[in-house]
Amino acid sequence: MSMLNVDNIQKSFGKNEVLKNISFSLEKGEVLAIIGSSGSGKTTLLRCLNFLERPQKGKITVNGEVLFDGDTYSKQKESEIRKKRLHFGMVFQSFNLFPQYKVIENIVLAPQLQAKEQLKSTGEYMGVKTYKEAQQKIMENALVLLEKVGLSEKKDAYPCNLSGGQQQRVAIARALALNPDILCFDEPTSALDPELTGEVLNVIKGLKTSDSTMIVVTHEIEFARDVADKIIFMADGVIAEEGTPQQVINNPQNPRTKAFLSRFKQNFS
Repeated sequence: MSMLNVDNIQKSFGKNEVLKNISFSLEKGEVLAIIGSSGSGKTTLLRCLNFLERPQKGKITVNGEVLFDGDTYSKQKESEIRKKRLHFGMVFQSFNLFPQYKVIENIVLAPQLQAKEQLKSTGEYMGVKTYKEAQQKIMENALVLLEKVGLSEKKDAYPCNLSGGQQQRVAIARALALNPDILCFDEPTSALDPELTGEVLNVIKGLKTSDSTMIVVTHEIEFARDVADKIIFMADGVIAEEGTPQQVINNPQNPRTKAFLSRFKQNFS
């Protein structure tokens, strides 16, 4: 059984149909790169997966659990939507860190809120039964994640004192703090200067393990070729081509894929 199944997702804004019957699957431990021109529907697809947007039709299933079914969907409480979002971690283009909080506070805030909710409803969080114990576990995990992204020494800094690359690495640690099934990146380097892009891409590469499942919307074609197990090329709200990096990047079949990749040809062979 696939970890993620997306079946015939459709999303429109008014009369503008942005996603047209999008379907794909992802196995545990796989990295999926989504490429395509601006306006092709890449970001909207990620936002639908994270329940930041609601599709009009289709189905989203994670680990056999149907999280969304357009045929049976009824208005849900925000608490129910939050639980579904926990399956997905999201790293945005523009970092979205809380400027008034230190780095470590940005990372522990969401897990602490989750711990309070879970302790109230089940009496247990991460194997402990008190909020004080949960706080300690959350802090220990946050420090491990900061080390993972190479920012242990910045734990007490504020976002305004960090470079763009450092802020994005904090955002990655924050997304990992909730231990999502699938980590999603929406153009994680698009707001960075070229010299800072490499440090963020290296962190993402370092996250690739047999237990780490990721979806990366990116314009970094070389990175997609080197890191992804699967690549989807989107155009005008449809999947125009899908396959391995060898198939999609090195040997594209769709004329639209060929035209898109021709812009980057001098960067790879």
